[in-house]
Formats: sequence, structure tokens, C-alpha cells
Amino acid sequence: MEDFGGISLRKYRQYQSLNLIEILTICLQLTNILQELYKNHIIHKDIKPANILINPETKQIKLIDFSIASLLPKETPEIKSPNVLEGTLAYLSPEQTGRMNRGIDYRSDFYSLGITFFEILTGKLPFISDDPLELVHCHIAKMPPELGNEIPLVISNIVMKLMAKNAEDRYQSALGLKYDLEQCLAQLKETGTVENFIIGQRDICDRFLIPMMAFWIMPN
Repeated sequence: MEDFGGISLRKYRQYQSLNLIEILTICLQLTNILQELYKNHIIHKDIKPANILINPETKQIKLIDFSIASLLPKETPEIKSPNVLEGTLAYLSPEQTGRMNRGIDYRSDFYSLGITFFEILTGKLPFISDDPLELVHCHIAKMPPELGNEIPLVISNIVMKLMAKNAEDRYQSALGLKYDLEQCLAQLKETGTVENFIIGQRDICDRFLIPMMAFWIMPN
């Protein structure tokens, strides 16, 4: 990989504060990266600030560490001990825990992205525990805390939609997420505030996700 002068976003945040415009710009870059991955049916499965590099001068973003990435549109995880799960437990989607009886697809990355956005915005993780099983339970069943009154409501809504427990309730396309983030950034640059609006209006699934269906055959 080329050396573009980047350091991990986690390390960068330790000594450099970011304003909301800078944070939204980073989020948009990550969304564009995910869109390119999904065009090629790549699921990263370990999105977190430690795997995001930022150039301190240009603010260019790159995503690294594809060691557990999948080239399949969808895969079915096995139930494993929390200590041997693929990915980083604090950012793991509910379905990645192997305890949801459902496959993993590109929307799993949206959940991890939501937790990453939460951490960038608030400086902390939504779920904190030294007990791996408790963290798994939090991802599956516990609602994340509010981001705080200092974060515009619509941005909080975007983050919460990304962190929805069911994949069907998250964003269904990177383009839909990108549109909402662009609206927030444009408002912030023009007026210094972000007015509330209905999110997900341009969120259209760009692939077929066929649910399990039961068919009845009528007798002759």
C-alpha cells in the first residue's frame, strides 16, 4: 500500500479535535469507499477507527485491513465463542455474532459504520463492557444511548438508523446514506445549523435481497 502520510483515525482523534463539518466530510468519504466496495461485492466486516487512515494535512481518508473481508454477496456465520469471533467485538453487527440466525451481507458494515460515526461524534462507544458476552447481548438487544443535545437531531437519526438491530431497518444503499449526509453538510456550510428532515428518502436498495417465503400449492 502507498504511504500517503496517513495515521489511524483513532490516534488522530486523541490529539486533534474535529468540528462537525470535518466529521461529516470524513463520514462522506467513508460512505463513498463503501459504495465502491459493494459494487464489487466486498464486505469489509471490521470497520472501526483503527482501520481508517487519515492524512492530517489533506484530511484524505482510506480504509485498511481487509484480512477478514468477504467476496461473497452474503455469508452465513457460525455460532462461536465471543473470544474467537471475526471482527472487533465493540463494532460487531448483531448478525456477525452468529446468534441472530441470519446471514451477513453489506448492511453489516453499515452497523459498524454507525458505531464508528457514534464514536467520532461523541468520543466514546455506545456499548462498553469488559465482558464479551455482555457486549454481544448489547449489540443484539440493547438500544444505544442518545448522542446528546449538541448533535443535530437529523444526524443522530442517521447514526441510529445505521445502528438498527435488524438489517432491514438500516440504510439499504450507500447512495441513500450519502444523500442524507450531503444534505446535512450543505446546510451546515450555508447556515451553520442542520434543520431536521426525513432521512432515507433517496435510500433505494440497489440489489435484490430475496426474503424467505412459504409457497402453498393448491390441490387439483
